[in-house]
Amino acid sequence: MKTGPRPKRFWIKERNNPQLGKYYVACGRLSQAAARRKAESCYGDNAMHSYPNEKDYNDAIESLKRSGYQVQ
Repeated sequence: MKTGPRPKRFWIKERNNPQLGKYYVACGRLSQAAARRKAESCYGDNAMHSYPNEKDYNDAIESLKRSGYQVQ
């Protein structure tokens, strides 16, 4: 039995850049493979955080901003 494509989740990338510090990038809806590719970095470290729906994603962005983090 063949199943359809997995539903895409919403993603926020956490960037830890030695020169700029920690900031976040709102990546929107991506497949898991695309999120893995975005996590790669030649400088600094990235962590990808996933959210099942747009409401949780937007709530997380607002929470990060209220905490004083830059979200691009």
